[in-house]
Amino acid sequence: MIPPALSLFILRKLPVSRFDFPRWQSVLAISLIGLLRGLDPDLRTAPPDMSAPPLWLNLVMGPLTTWVAFLITLGMLALWLKLGRRWDGQGSLFNLVAASWLMAGVLGTGLAALGAPDLLTHLLWLYSVWVGANAVSGAIPKARLGYAIIGFLIGLVLGWMAHLLLYALAGFMLVLLGVVPPLPGQD
Repeated sequence: MIPPALSLFILRKLPVSRFDFPRWQSVLAISLIGLLRGLDPDLRTAPPDMSAPPLWLNLVMGPLTTWVAFLITLGMLALWLKLGRRWDGQGSLFNLVAASWLMAGVLGTGLAALGAPDLLTHLLWLYSVWVGANAVSGAIPKARLGYAIIGFLIGLVLGWMAHLLLYALAGFMLVLLGVVPPLPGQD
């Protein structure tokens, strides 16, 4: 999985047959991105009048939200490509998208965990959309780059919304369980 992921990161187009590797490798890659996301120090910061979320929560929520975002993006992209009659369902879109996320995801989350500037990580996330769309347009001949970018963006926006919802639900549950005190004045 690593050689195709590196090729995709430098915007080389590969045929869909290059993504016929075992699915466990893709599962491991997305899980690694999620775990690194959970180590992001920005997720442990809180306003002065609130307590910071516990580390264990981030180590659970990082992989969970990453998987939710990945599966929503993958599902939306598959639907988008099939509705536009760009993809016939042949080849592993799961492995293709996972490979396109690997390098930018590990690099972005790793840099964020090390405290890199937000501008750098945000630019890397934008580049990852280009990498993913370029990977899809290279592997699926009928999928043009612009069409793939739109599919990825729709999926990522929906995934981001689910990500926010999951964190809001987790915060609500922590308050209900008494792990995190409620906001001042909300007792």
